[in-house]
Amino acid sequence: MTKPLMIKPQIRVLVVEDDLVDRMACRRALAQNPDYDFVLSEAETGREGLQLAHAQKPDCVLLDYHLPDMNGLEFLAELRNDLGEIPVPVMMLTGADNASVAVEAMKRGAQDYLVKDVNRQYLELLPAVIQRVLRERRMLIEKKQAEENLVQAEAKYRFLVEQIPAITYTTALDEPGKLLYISPQIRQLGFSPEEWLADPEGLLKQIHPEDRTLMRAEIARCYESGEPLRCEYRLFTRAGEVRWFLNEASLVRHESGEPLFLQGVLVDITKDKEVEAELHLHRRRLEELVANRTMQFEKQTEILESINANLASKLGACTQAGSALKKYADQLADFFHNAPCSYYSLDPDGVFVQINDTGLKWLGRTREEVVGKMRLTDLLTPASGKSFLESYQRFKEGGRLRDLRLEIARADGTSLSVLLNATAIKDAASRFVMSHSMMFDITDRKLAEQVP
Repeated sequence: MTKPLMIKPQIRVLVVEDDLVDRMACRRALAQNPDYDFVLSEAETGREGLQLAHAQKPDCVLLDYHLPDMNGLEFLAELRNDLGEIPVPVMMLTGADNASVAVEAMKRGAQDYLVKDVNRQYLELLPAVIQRVLRERRMLIEKKQAEENLVQAEAKYRFLVEQIPAITYTTALDEPGKLLYISPQIRQLGFSPEEWLADPEGLLKQIHPEDRTLMRAEIARCYESGEPLRCEYRLFTRAGEVRWFLNEASLVRHESGEPLFLQGVLVDITKDKEVEAELHLHRRRLEELVANRTMQFEKQTEILESINANLASKLGACTQAGSALKKYADQLADFFHNAPCSYYSLDPDGVFVQINDTGLKWLGRTREEVVGKMRLTDLLTPASGKSFLESYQRFKEGGRLRDLRLEIARADGTSLSVLLNATAIKDAASRFVMSHSMMFDITDRKLAEQVP
């Protein structure tokens, strides 16, 4: 039975050598290699070699140091591109008395070198050295590409997080609270990111004294258990004003499972806290009136009706104001898939452009089902869909949407109470392009509001 013909990988080699005998010996040595098909081009002068290198773009150049019109170092200098890089791996071939020259060539950009001995034993090493040089070159290119991808990803991450109406941060694990990154939105407290990054206390800076013990305990629990962090506490602004914040964060882990750092968001919930305090005050007043009622039932009833009417009015205002944490982000799909909130983006027609993994988990749907195919209104209950459509046109014109409460209809038939916040992105002509939105799960808050 005839064995199938094996096709060997091809390696294109440019030999720049003025000695015909050496070129022929090099060709024979490479032709005998059982693993690769070496395709050779030859040049007798440095100038001819440069022309072929630019025209053919070979995988490797074998360069003799002594050439009729230039030496190997001059060849390397002219081979460099506009960026100062040598675009093709070069292996220098030198005589036994030119080892120091070969070392200098390595400093000038040559990938490797071989010393030509009189018995031409260096030719036996040639195929293996070429393969190693190409392998190292490939690894270098892959590393450079990975670094470029990392830089691009970091730039994209920074652009996205710096657009959302929340403070995004990253903290170290070895020093609790020590910040590695904090977004420019920290300026809403009157501080610059540089001030907080330079402070050893970092995230713990400016926390109200009554809340510090709780915050440290929550961070320690998150580090030890690996569970997400979720807590509320007060921060002082530079001017001394007290603001309430919701802190939600998760541990970011390496592929091996080792925790790397803590990443989260700080959301200003001062208005919600004011609503809760006002509601509590009215409930306490009502209890006092009930406890102290007298024989004057009719008068007391009149007072209660007045209080109830006032309470209903306040509750209506609270409900409207309490819608103030619900329209976050619209183009954070691949920014932070493990965020404790949902980031997404909508186009002018309300169709999803991006959505992160957290949002998909909440919906119980896949990215293929949602992105480019579904509108947000497709995923809302009828009442929430109507509320969203009423607000969306005003949002596209005004550019901001704050604290809209919605009910999401999940794929499994259950619903999820969320709070939406969004910022409109417009072009130079002030036309709406897309939105950056961020959505939070407020199920616990909704249940708390329903407690009599």
